[in-house]
Order: sequence, then C-alpha cells, then structure tokens
Amino acid sequence: MKKVLSILLAIVIVLCVFTSALPSFALSYNDFIYEIVDESVIITGYTGSATAVVVPSQIDGLNVEKISDNTFKDNKNITAVTVSSGVKDIGASAFENCTSLATISLPDTIIHIGERAIYNTAYYNDKSNWRLKKDPSQIGNGDSIEWEDIDAPVLQYLYLDKILIEVELVGVYRVREGTLVIADGAFKGNDRARQIWLPTSIVSIGARAFEGCKSLHTIKDLNKAQYIGDYAFLNCESLEQFEVAENAEFNSTIFYNTGYYNNIENWYGNVLYYNDKVIGAKENCDVVEIKDDAPEIIDGVLFEKVVIIPQSVTKIADTIFADKTNAVILGYSDSYAREYAETNQIKFIAIDSFEKCDLNFDGIIDSKDYELICKICSTQYEQNDLMTYLGDLDNDGAVDGFDAIILDLINNDMPPSRKKGDVNGDGKVDTIDYDLLISIVTTNDRVTDNIMFDRSDINEDGAVDSFDVVYLDLYLSNLKPIV
Repeated sequence: MKKVLSILLAIVIVLCVFTSALPSFALSYNDFIYEIVDESVIITGYTGSATAVVVPSQIDGLNVEKISDNTFKDNKNITAVTVSSGVKDIGASAFENCTSLATISLPDTIIHIGERAIYNTAYYNDKSNWRLKKDPSQIGNGDSIEWEDIDAPVLQYLYLDKILIEVELVGVYRVREGTLVIADGAFKGNDRARQIWLPTSIVSIGARAFEGCKSLHTIKDLNKAQYIGDYAFLNCESLEQFEVAENAEFNSTIFYNTGYYNNIENWYGNVLYYNDKVIGAKENCDVVEIKDDAPEIIDGVLFEKVVIIPQSVTKIADTIFADKTNAVILGYSDSYAREYAETNQIKFIAIDSFEKCDLNFDGIIDSKDYELICKICSTQYEQNDLMTYLGDLDNDGAVDGFDAIILDLINNDMPPSRKKGDVNGDGKVDTIDYDLLISIVTTNDRVTDNIMFDRSDINEDGAVDSFDVVYLDLYLSNLKPIV
C-alpha cells in the first residue's frame, strides 16, 4: 500500500511540475478561442464558418482588449467583420489573406493595429478604397495633401475608418484630420518623404511606422500622440528634432539611428538624453554615469555592467540591463536606485560608503586602483563625477598626476606630508623646502596641488607669497615657530 501511495505521489509531483511550465490554457467562447491576461481577454483564434463575424466587447464578464497576431489569417469565408467597442489592439497579420473580407468596422477605442493586419483582404485589394492621384490638378479642395517638392505625380494611401493603414508617397504629406491611429509600418521605407504633418486628433503611432524614411526631417505635431510604438523612427537619419508629449508612452527604440540619436550634442558622456530622461547608452561601456538632474531611465535603455544613478532619478524601467548576472548599481543609501536594485535583485553598492582611492569599487586600495588612476590621468579612461570624487585625493577638483603620486605613496605606506613648511612633502621641513618656496614665489608658479598649497601657505592667508617665505626663514633660523 505504501508503495502505491509513493508512486501516486510521485506522479502528482511530476504532473504539477509539468503543468506549471505550460502556458495558460486556451479557452473557448462560441467560435472564439481566447486567453485571459491581466484580467482582460485576448482573442487568439476563430473556428467558426460564419461569413459575418462580430468580435464581442466582453467574454464571461471580462473586457476583450486585443485580437492577437494571425487570429483570422487565411480565412477565406469571412466577408465582414465588426469589432466591438472596447477592443484596443489588433495584432500583426490578424486578417491577412482573408481574400473575401470586404467590410471591416473598427471602433474608436483602437489604439494599435499591427503591420499587414488587413493585407491581401478584399478591402485592401479594392482600389476604390485607395486614394490614387496621378495628376496634381485632379486634387479637390476636400483633399489635405500638399504637393510642394513632390517629385512624382503619384500618391496612394489607404484608410480604414480613422486609421491610416498604408502610404506610398514622396515629398510632403498631411495626415487628414480625424485620424486616430497610424498603423505599424504605415510609412515604412518611404525614403524620399521629407515632411509629415499630423492632425490634432492623432492618438497613436504604430511600431516602425516611419522606419527607413531617411529623408524625413520634420514631423509636425508629434506631441499630440499619446502612444508611440517601438522603432517608430528607426533609421530616420535626417530627423534631428523630436517633440514628444511629456505623458506619452514610448521607449528608447523610437530614437535609434535618427538624426537626434546621432547628434553628439545630445549625449552627456556615455548617455543619451531627451528632456533630461535617459533614453540611450553607448555599448561596451563598463561604467556609465547618469547626470545629477535626470528624473527617469525609460524602457529600452540597456547598460552593460555598472551604472551610477543619482538621487534625482525616481523612475526606472523594469529592465535596464541585458544581463543582470554581472550588473551593479551604484547609488546613495536612501535613494530610489537602491529600492529598485533590491526589488529587481541587482547588486547595489552605496556611493556614500565608498572610501577615497577605491577607484574600482572592490573595497581594497591597491595597485589596481593606482593603474586606474594613471589611465584617468593620461585620458585613457573616461572620467565621471564618481571617479573624480574618489580619485581627487588633493581636493583640487581634478584627477591628475598629483593624485597618482599621493596614491602611490599611500600604497607604499607613505602618506603625503601635511606639515606646514614641508613644501616638497618629504616629511621634513628644511632648506630644500625654503629653496622650493622661494622658486614658487619668485616665478609666480601656481600651486595646483591643494595639499602642497596647504603646506606652503604657512601663515594661512589664502596665498603662497613672500610672507610665507619670511615665516619659513624665521622657523629654520630658530627665531619664530611656524604658526
């Protein structure tokens, strides 16, 4: 009996482990197959034979928000589709190759429609649904097309209700008023398009909507869009200005290889900013520092290893490292950066716990730190504020050769002398210091090393001058002690 129970228990455990690795079960409602994600319904398939299909607004009391990729693809029976109000998203190729589908009704709640969603449908293939202009003289007052600088007298564009599906054009184009959504890839590859005017009604711009528009230099009223899809302006190399609404949803990919991205003036060190938000980071950088007034690191920014995050940052995207295994966040003990690191199980090191000279953050002051400070001094290693803080051992505002000397002395158990009158820092006050001090004063050489300055400013009046020479001479003559 015990053996049977053991076998049954083992089977139960195996089944539990196996089923836990499976995706959520597909559910069915009438002829629809769907999934529930975050308490909303996603339609993933259709098994019916009806020619007219109505996508419901709710299933089992939950809102239907999305028609997934390829849901109706290749269905030759459907002639009409009505999508109920509340649905927000239609996936890529959702109705592709539905060659009988001539009527498609979409609600105003749609904020995204994927690439090729209605490609090769009867609606798509009906040339009467396309606006085709072969001669600029044929354009009536009701058309909102500008023909300035257009190089060829052909323009085609396809709308589906209030959604701009596809455009084939050169030159300048004004999206008609009332348009809510620009579909994924709508302008993709129009490498001669130069100016696009968006209407005040625009809500959403799809993924890769303007990809490859290499001549595009102006997007008017971009700040009206609330949503901008991934890689929307990829390879728009002439697009140098962006006006994105403060509350718009987008990630860093919309800037990739644009004129803005490639303009070095928009970078601060290894980091790219838009309205002080972090939107990019250079590749192959072990240490990246965010500037002090940055409020946010947005989605799509990937750091290689170490990122220094100031207290000004109060919002960070879920994933900012390509690999969290070797990731390190440097921040202050009471900062949001620490909270973020702990939540995401990323190694965190408190900046305010660092010791001067520990330039590689390993908790040890040794020859590795000396090698690093020498690289910084010789400009072989890009400096950042933290490096300056840790390496500026004489507190003169820079990491330079004096700091390297001081660190070398520290590593050899010879801390630099701070004794008044010990101008050369050898631990003794003697005639060598007197001669060096006279040389400094008579040649008006500026003492850039703060520690050396403190040793030389004997009377502490804020200057190294002849008064200090007199004080040192009196001391060496045993006539007056150094104050």
